[in-house]
Amino acid sequence: MRSGRLVSRWIVVTLVASIVAAIDGGWLASWAALAPSRIWHGEVWRLVTWPLVELGPMQLVLTCIAIYKLGGDLAIRWGERRLRRFMIEILVGAGVATCLLAAVAGGHFFRLGGWAVADVLLITWARQFPRETLVMYYLLPLRGRDIVKLTVAVAIVFAIFYGPIFMAPELVACIAAAWYPRGCLSR
Repeated sequence: MRSGRLVSRWIVVTLVASIVAAIDGGWLASWAALAPSRIWHGEVWRLVTWPLVELGPMQLVLTCIAIYKLGGDLAIRWGERRLRRFMIEILVGAGVATCLLAAVAGGHFFRLGGWAVADVLLITWARQFPRETLVMYYLLPLRGRDIVKLTVAVAIVFAIFYGPIFMAPELVACIAAAWYPRGCLSR
């Protein structure tokens, strides 16, 4: 693997946590999930653990590929420490924003998964490498701004179908990555 220690460990943690969650009867998934009502009652670790568990095999594979390819490229460009800090800022911020939105809107739900991870990495990668081409969904060769627009648009379409509060972690993460100050990205 060309990736550094952060990317390799991130993939291993995601794989192991997801496999354990798939076979343990739901304990790890319920313990790690982003559950706003539980976070308001002091279970703040959930703000960090929710993106590390994926319940579906296809999404697990896609998340690990995104971490490897996009996270690997960003780790080379930025360094592992900076990538770790950036991802924590965006994902914890998305979790906090989701908790605030859920408190206002009401309702109980929990979220897991690397969808937000993959979206943040994709958007950030596109902003860092605007002239590079990625083939999206095995069909569309896209660059820079077009990747950002498509990624945000897909999250919005899912929010229309599943509800904006349910999709809040992904929506907030996408918007935060897309609007992250360019000067902070290029340092």
